Amino acid sequence: MGWQSQPVAVGQPASSARLLAMRLLLLNPNTSVQITERLAASARSALLPGDELHAETAQVGPPAIRCEAQALEAADRIVAMAEGFGATYDAVLVGISLDCGLAVARERLAPKPVIGMTQAACLSAGLYGSRFGLLTIGSAMAPLYQAHVEALGLGATLVGISAPDLPQAFSAAAGDLSEEVLQALTAGSRELIEQGAQSLVLAGAVLCGYADALQSRLEWPVLDGMRCAVLQARVHLNARSYEAPAA
Repeated sequence: MGWQSQPVAVGQPASSARLLAMRLLLLNPNTSVQITERLAASARSALLPGDELHAETAQVGPPAIRCEAQALEAADRIVAMAEGFGATYDAVLVGISLDCGLAVARERLAPKPVIGMTQAACLSAGLYGSRFGLLTIGSAMAPLYQAHVEALGLGATLVGISAPDLPQAFSAAAGDLSEEVLQALTAGSRELIEQGAQSLVLAGAVLCGYADALQSRLEWPVLDGMRCAVLQARVHLNARSYEAPAA
């Protein structure tokens, strides 16, 4: 059976339960402004009126991560950028799909929430069932994502990783979708669904923006990491600020 979203009626929230507006900082520890724009576009799709988003791109480093050594260097940049820019924001979004530097940045900025895009998507996948699949770009990156999901404590729920080699994904403009990339993601998704995936996580900053089109083709839940990160920031900030009414 396929999956599809259903419209629901939404009433006006009571004044005591209104959501707080958020000021979010998105950090890309790599130097591709184009990828930062893709990340920001996904993040903005989850914003509400009154929310603000500011994005920062690293001044040094590669345009994108292609190996473990680059990931370690990106972690240091995330921490430095979070400490340098994060003070005036309500939450920090880590805009790299291996969530590089996440643990250290959280420790340094506590109690301010620092949210990793792939951790957010993998946790959100649990809302659709106990098993999920992960899609990324580049077969060399698959072991790094496997290790990351296991480090998150979710290795037993991951049915598999599809990681086609699609260098053209890195050249698409922020608002563009490559049909060749979309076809490869569709094929990989169907294999993961056959293996038992009840939802699919897009892991890769360059894959921001593909979730809706892929979900439409598959009629299956597809999770955009940056969108999930914004939603988790909202939950965190509003839960922290909520005060129960006096009895």
